Amino acid sequence: MRLIIAEKPSVAQAIAGVIGGAKRGDGFIDCAQAKTRVTWCFGHLLEQAKPEDYVAGGKVLASHLPVIPTAWKLSPRDGGAGKQVKVIRDLLKDVDEVVNAGDADREGQLLVDEVLLFLNWKGKTLRLWLSSLDDESVQRALATIKDNDAMRPLYESALARQRADWLMGMNCSIALSRNLQACGVQGAWSVGRVQTPTLALLVDRKREIDHFRPRDHYQVEATLDGDTRALWQTPEDLLIDGLLLDKAAAEAVAKAVQGQKAVVEKFTRKTGERAAPLPYTLGALQKAASSRLGLSAKDTLAAAQELYEAKVATYPRTDCPYLPMEMHGAAAGILKAIGGADVAGIDPERKHAAWNTGKVEAHHGLIPTGQNPDAASLSAHAKRVFDLIRESYIRLFMPPEKFESREAIFVFPSGEHFRAAARIVLEPGWTKLGAQDEGEGESAEANGKLPMLAEGQVLRCSAAQILSKRTAPPKPYTDGTLIAAMTGVHKLVTDPKLKARLKESSGLGTEATRASMIEVLITREYAERRKKEIHPTDRGVQLIDMLRKVAPDLADPGTTALQEDALADIAAGRAALAAFMQAQVEATREFSRTLLEGKLNEAQLVLHACPACGGARCVQRTSKAGSAYHRCLDCEVAFRDDGGKPGMRFEDRQAGGGGQRTSDAGATGPKCPSCKKPTFKNETKTGKAYYRCGGCKGAWWPDRKDESNLGTKWESKA
Repeated sequence: MRLIIAEKPSVAQAIAGVIGGAKRGDGFIDCAQAKTRVTWCFGHLLEQAKPEDYVAGGKVLASHLPVIPTAWKLSPRDGGAGKQVKVIRDLLKDVDEVVNAGDADREGQLLVDEVLLFLNWKGKTLRLWLSSLDDESVQRALATIKDNDAMRPLYESALARQRADWLMGMNCSIALSRNLQACGVQGAWSVGRVQTPTLALLVDRKREIDHFRPRDHYQVEATLDGDTRALWQTPEDLLIDGLLLDKAAAEAVAKAVQGQKAVVEKFTRKTGERAAPLPYTLGALQKAASSRLGLSAKDTLAAAQELYEAKVATYPRTDCPYLPMEMHGAAAGILKAIGGADVAGIDPERKHAAWNTGKVEAHHGLIPTGQNPDAASLSAHAKRVFDLIRESYIRLFMPPEKFESREAIFVFPSGEHFRAAARIVLEPGWTKLGAQDEGEGESAEANGKLPMLAEGQVLRCSAAQILSKRTAPPKPYTDGTLIAAMTGVHKLVTDPKLKARLKESSGLGTEATRASMIEVLITREYAERRKKEIHPTDRGVQLIDMLRKVAPDLADPGTTALQEDALADIAAGRAALAAFMQAQVEATREFSRTLLEGKLNEAQLVLHACPACGGARCVQRTSKAGSAYHRCLDCEVAFRDDGGKPGMRFEDRQAGGGGQRTSDAGATGPKCPSCKKPTFKNETKTGKAYYRCGGCKGAWWPDRKDESNLGTKWESKA
């Protein structure tokens, strides 16, 4: 008897459907004739124990940090996970071998293997590797099942990621929260191995935009015979940051070439071809869907997963854009199924550079499976995302775009050089099909005009104009551009050695986790969406500023990208799990101590103006009931929360139904005899006026003869 454990019920159904003779049981599918049962997980059925489960007393104190488990504990998640674990436990009693059919990535490997280890399974274990769920692909995968031991490095890579995330996330979050609580800032703060450097990208972009100062710069454009437009090749010594800021210099050149004759010093023309873009990776799909469809990274992944489970597209969480040659034979059938067979210029035999088995590792590019998408009941998002995947696949079998590039260099008698260039499309090829993906756009010279010229030919300048331009600030991140930044984090690193190394790594997170990291930042109120844009909140900026003050590596995208590089080495068998974890433990000890003991300057806190004393040291706190409120660090007056800022004082009362405050906004009463600060005039619940000092908390009735003075002191309120 064989037991196959899939990552989710839909995958189990696809496998059982191919095996045949399926009969549904409680938490499994019985394919009795094939002596096979198929069961499933719901993603991770197990979760890591909490830090408090590893310390005496069940509460993590500052003295416990860092919490470093010697024996890691797992337990079933809340909900139906415990029941499904019991189903798998009972099924294991009657089987001779188990097949891990988790998704084709490191997390899929881990989530099934960890259940088997949790249930102490020691029998024979195999691995089923599925890249798509159509019947043919499942049959092929069932025929090529491998020993699960061969996937041990992949399991260890996922385990290393899981434990590193726990060590850094749990310990650093607790340490930072404890430190801030000691400073009077209540509430929990979250630090994550991938989450925090991703937030740093958002904060850095915000700072670039906030500190951006537009600059006017200039260029000279000459109009030559034949309506040829050429631009002045500005000498390097006149440029500042690549821009000509001196308008007088531009005016002088325009005046010098106006009406003059220019000689063609150099003219070149060459033809070229541009093949269709490679198939989508998940990151590239998320970027295109954000740009062209306005979808978030999370929604795009959900749509791609829906297509996978509907058997109309291959496995979505791929970081490889190439395709194995053995899949090329199915091209004609797939093109026919997706309506591409009749597209002009289509050739199912065409072999695009994407077909390269040697460049395919765990996964291949995201393509249609050949199942009729119209037969599937797809959501609106899934249909739109499928259109992108469909378009991408069809373009592989269309001719390349053919073009001619022309360039001319002109020299005027004054010695000034001008350049004209044009890119002329000879045959559109694949570009006839749909819009181009972001990053695949035509060059700025695509629409330029440049006739055939000969070196030595003379053209007259009929007009010379100054083009006035202004620099634009960087754009806020969208889901697509943030995913791209996380993927290509090497572009944001200045150290040349680190930049070169990171260029070969996988960046921040993985294809499967980047969308969820964005959602985590939004859920935890470190970031927010404004239409298509993603911005850091004040809380998010505050977190990054604090970390950069005491533990800058935690907010450094380069540091985390190197960790991802190390995880990839473990998965490839080039590095050991033990060595990686030892480094993580040592780093956790250092970061925990730094965050717990580091001096978090009050300037790093989000401070608001105090409506009471007029100071600027009012901080947000959280009550025991979990409600946000504000308290001034100077006068200690507390205020209700009003959209993240101090609102009404807790002592203040509303006038009957009018909503007007009955007390003064600031401290304008007579000075306190003890601390010499102005007092506040308030009213009791019965409407009687009194004065109160925000500093020492003393309270007085007004003087009976002159209410502008203090009278009898009475016991201060709590």
